[in-house]
Amino acid sequence: MNDNNKSDLDRLTENLEKNAEKSEQKLGMVSFTDLFTPSFMSTYTQFANFGELLTVGKFNVNSLEDFMALLNEDFDVFIKKKTKFKNWDEMQSTAVSDYFKKQEASN
Repeated sequence: MNDNNKSDLDRLTENLEKNAEKSEQKLGMVSFTDLFTPSFMSTYTQFANFGELLTVGKFNVNSLEDFMALLNEDFDVFIKKKTKFKNWDEMQSTAVSDYFKKQEASN
């Protein structure tokens, strides 16, 4: 079917799907720096940035694989002791939520 035979509804649906895919791609590109801003870190932790949190916790992270490997009970205990969160999942969820609130406010 070429574009001339498509209804307006078909074209609208395609455009919405393309935009949704672009949005999903953008979501995957949010960096730790964007999520764990100095403001976020000073509000919820005793650290200036996420790197400092890792350094103080003696978590050696040089790659995504290193980071994924440290996501365990010990990391959750550290997060609970040194931040205002119960565990890593809560900290991460709050950072994502705060990020999207800021994005919505700036639009």
